[in-house]
Amino acid sequence: MNGKLIKGLICLGVPGIVLLCPTPAGLKLWAWQLFAVYLGAVLGLILRPVKEPIVLITAMGVVALCFNQTKVALEAFGETTPWLVFTAFIIGQCFVETGLGSRIAYVLIDKFGKSTLRLGYIAALSDLILSPAIPSNTARSGGLVYPIFQSLAYTLNSRPDDGTERKIGSYLMVLMYQNSLITGTMFITAGAIMPLMIKLTNDIMHADISWIQWAVAMSVPGLLCLLLAPYMVYKIYPPDLKEVDNKAVAQEGYKKIGSMSRKEKTLAVLFLCAIIGWATGTITKIDSTAVALALLSLSLLTGVISWEKVLASKSAWSTFIWYGGIISLANGLNKAGFFVWLGKLFSEHLDFTGVHSVAILGGLIFITIIVRYLFASTIAFVVTFIPVIYTLGAVTHVPALPLLLMTAASAQIASLMTHYGNAVGTVLYGAGYVPQGTWWKIGHVVMAVSMTIYFIIGLSWWKFLGLW
Repeated sequence: MNGKLIKGLICLGVPGIVLLCPTPAGLKLWAWQLFAVYLGAVLGLILRPVKEPIVLITAMGVVALCFNQTKVALEAFGETTPWLVFTAFIIGQCFVETGLGSRIAYVLIDKFGKSTLRLGYIAALSDLILSPAIPSNTARSGGLVYPIFQSLAYTLNSRPDDGTERKIGSYLMVLMYQNSLITGTMFITAGAIMPLMIKLTNDIMHADISWIQWAVAMSVPGLLCLLLAPYMVYKIYPPDLKEVDNKAVAQEGYKKIGSMSRKEKTLAVLFLCAIIGWATGTITKIDSTAVALALLSLSLLTGVISWEKVLASKSAWSTFIWYGGIISLANGLNKAGFFVWLGKLFSEHLDFTGVHSVAILGGLIFITIIVRYLFASTIAFVVTFIPVIYTLGAVTHVPALPLLLMTAASAQIASLMTHYGNAVGTVLYGAGYVPQGTWWKIGHVVMAVSMTIYFIIGLSWWKFLGLW
């Protein structure tokens, strides 16, 4: 039987079985019905019998038609979270279309890339600079940073599977994966999962955090991890080439992209204004999504990007559809009292009396790390597992914001343990420079060091900031 058909039958069969079961005591029938649809949607995101937007459109259609709850099915499309993610994707496209992202990387190579280790830090810095604007690891690291450093490896005669991969290419490929998932934790707009996790925290644990609060909170542990990653990979998996003619590489890059265009200059100014807007949001009371929408509208009005290019950005529209759909279902579950019921169920069967909240936090984070082997999609992990973790956190009185920040770090950084844990891994590993065993070994080491930093340094820093 066709593999996709089997997956589709599972996605339909499991919710069907749930609907045939009697509604649990203390839970409304509507909540149980919506949970069945939500479970089918999550299975669809994991198994992917069809593309993600089709999965969620189907789920929304079931909720609207079969249960006569059209407003529930579409509710999140009127909220800020899906629009923030959508606009961030288009802003990232602006960096690609104008060439500003490539120019930033070549300037950094030109000024600082005299050695292979320095180039590792340039790759990290390039990813960090781009991360507030591009919420997709694949678009940021795979679409912008990777092509530049792959060309660099080719220029330095380091190619996969011909005996020269260890010259510099292997080091750069595996390091870009570490860089991407570390920088993905550092801003709300650096990862598509972050606004969703904040939304879940707000719904389940009744806590919230602003763009600037997040950036400040993640700055200390995130920058420390980013400082260590290039050196750790350099020591674990040292390249054969140690010194680089960075000036020649940069000049070749400049020739490709030409002189700085009006669109690049305009985008640079607009993005700087957006950063200021996000950073001062707690003072001005201007929502992060409002700033992002203003940036997008000005980019369109000034010709930085055309409406045709926006329409052609399939990843942005696809993400907008399924992202809004899954949040709508989660909102419906929350309003139907499902998470309250789940919390009561946990509290009746779990006894954490006398256990310190930090120890419970550590246990919850350890669980999120272990289960990452089972997920090839970060978003599937978040929509499947994070609501359960947050419900457990609420029941056991774990501080909400540390739990949010730690699970955000875990969701990204624990993906390092495999080459399939995040989509950008398939791009970088697929380049063919690094054996799977080596890739996993390096990922486990960097993950362990990074999560230890977040748990010790991060928690201490967040305590100092008054977040718990």
